[in-house]
Parts: sequence; structure tokens; C-alpha cells
Amino acid sequence: MINNEKARAWESADSTFAAHCARRHIPLRGTFELTPRCNFHCKMCYLHQTSEEINLRGKRELTTNEWIKIAEDAINAGTLNLMITGGEPLLRDDFATIYNEINQMGFIIGLNTNASLLDEKYYRLFSKYPPSTVSVTLYGADRETYRRITGNEGHFDNTVKGLEYLKDIPTSLDIKVTFIKDNYHKLDRIRETANRYTDRFAINYMVFKPVPGVSSEAESCRLSAKECLNIDISNRKYYYELRKKTGTENEYDPAASENDPHRDYGLDIYPEVLTCLAAKAAYWISWDGRMLPCATFDEMATEPLKEGFSEAWNRLPELFAGIRHPEECVKCEHFYTCPNCPAYFFAETGSYDTVSPYICDMVKERTKSDKQEDSRRRPQDKTAKQCKTINNTD
Repeated sequence: MINNEKARAWESADSTFAAHCARRHIPLRGTFELTPRCNFHCKMCYLHQTSEEINLRGKRELTTNEWIKIAEDAINAGTLNLMITGGEPLLRDDFATIYNEINQMGFIIGLNTNASLLDEKYYRLFSKYPPSTVSVTLYGADRETYRRITGNEGHFDNTVKGLEYLKDIPTSLDIKVTFIKDNYHKLDRIRETANRYTDRFAINYMVFKPVPGVSSEAESCRLSAKECLNIDISNRKYYYELRKKTGTENEYDPAASENDPHRDYGLDIYPEVLTCLAAKAAYWISWDGRMLPCATFDEMATEPLKEGFSEAWNRLPELFAGIRHPEECVKCEHFYTCPNCPAYFFAETGSYDTVSPYICDMVKERTKSDKQEDSRRRPQDKTAKQCKTINNTD
């Protein structure tokens, strides 16, 4: 099997396998954030820091040997799926050394990159040792959009050049886009550009406030709840029409990728306040060596290099003792369909138990739209049972 076939075979079983690991508290999925530095200066980024900002905080990035040590401990503890990210990880002078060492350990490796730094050197590296998946964020389909979002119009050409390298590497290539006011009306053009390189295209429109110590324009440039919904509806409509035309489903078709009721996702495991597998079967190692449940958390952390990887992992869920969803949240009719993560609450309000108006607006707008759509589709002369059947097969 070529590498991308392995990756897709893994994806088909990953969620259920992760739930199996979560019930045994095995750290199956890890993310290594090699650096917070990036050659892009995206106005909405919640993680990016310059070298000067890092120094002002009195911190430093982990060394080559420290990353290799954590990787050795991680695979011994049960980590199989490892994502390498940043910032922009290719900015590190020792990236190839770290990557080669980690690759030899046997991880299923994923790479997050903006693709703009990919050159012949990295093409040779990834051709010899291809990551199972590469995820590239595409911010626009032209130089002007890249200038407005990333701060440099030349980044667009460099990203396209990087994608040209990646299309010839045996990896599963994902292209994703984060929508803000600057690229809100560019969905079709961005998707068209992405489709030249892959059929794996995903959108994101939720933009959160930055973690402490990071400067960002997230609040001023992110979309309203209504605008987010318009983007989502437009994307769903595109794939709905594509399915009707071709009779096949796109891998990233949002309408076809809802939770499978026959799968065990392990979401009811302690700490239940986390509605994902963070701290259950997944973790994030920050650029300065802290183990976090995910990137959105900044305070909930253990220290694997000081206390040992397994001890840090085992202690991670304990940090959530006493943290509960806000009472207002629990009583809400949308509680089970809302992304009510305490990390999001903290990012938005500075508190784990304070409801976020930003998230509430998103959910209410979505619910209102769903009700309107349901009403529009429901034939007035059909019984409730018939209507339900129609809606379920739509």
C-alpha cells in the first residue's frame, strides 16, 4: 500500500480506536507544537509569537534533543498518531533532524504547514519519508487576499509553489481555510484552487480570542454568527449539488460526516466537561514543553520533561476536578448541540464557567436556520411520519 492509502485506512478506524484507548487512558494522539513563530502574520491567529515576544515572556523553545526525548517517551506510553505543527514548524533549522528521528520511531505522522517554505530540500525529505497526512491552510485564492490576511502578497505564490511540491508526494493532502471578513466572499474561488490539488477540503469559521501573551485582531476581523452560517450553508449546498450530479460523496462533505451513531467516540469519559478526546486519548505539547489537553488551553498544563511523560499524562485529567459547565449552559435547550468547551469559554471570557455570547450566537443562529429549513422542506399534506422519512433521506 502506498502511504496515502495507509492514511485513509487508518482514518476509517481512528475514531473508534481512539475511544477504545480513551477508556484505558492511553495517549494515542499527540501534537508537537515545535514553535510559535511563523513567517506569516495572520491577523486572526491566536498562537503566533515572535522571537522578541518569546524572550519578553522569559521562555524558550525546546531543543532538538528535548523534542526527541519527549517523542521517545510518548511512543513508549502508547502514542501512535503524532501531528507536527507550529507556528510554522519548517521555520526551525533543526526540523529535518527532529522529523527524521521521530519518523524512525514508527509514528503515524501528520504535518500542519502553510506550505510556503517547502522547497527542494523538503521535497526530497518528504519523498523519502512521507508524512501520512499533510494539512495546509489556504487563506485565499489571490495575492491581495494573502496580503490583507498574512501581511505579504508573496506568500500566495510561495504557498502555491509548496502545493505543487506536495501533489507529487505520497501523502493524504488536506487543504483547509479559516474565514474572516477579508476572505468571506471568496469561498468558491478558494475551493476551486484547493480542488486542483486535493478533494479533501474543509472550512472553519469559528475564530477565538488569542491565548495570553499573544496579540491578535481576532475580535475585529472574525465573522458574525449570521455570516458564519451563510458560509456553512453555501458549502453544504455545493456538496449537496455535487452529490446529485456525480452520485458520490466528497470526503469532506460536511453533510455526510456527522457523528455515526454506531460508533463509540468515548466522549462520556472523565473529564466529561471536555466534549472531545482531549486529556482522554489526546494531548498537545507546547513549544515550551508543557503538556496541554489541546491548543486552546493555556493554563491547564503538566510538565513531561520535569515530572516524566507518563506522570504528566496521568495527571492531566485531574486538572479538571471541580470544573463544570455553567449552570446556564446545562439548562439550555442547545446544550447537547453546542461547542460548549471550557477552553473556548476561557478564551472568550477569561473564565471556565462563564457563558460565551460568541458561541451562544452561533448556536442560536444555526438552530433558527435549521427550523426554517425544516419548515420549508416539510410538505403540508404529509403526515408527521412521512415528513420525518423525507427529512432523513434528504
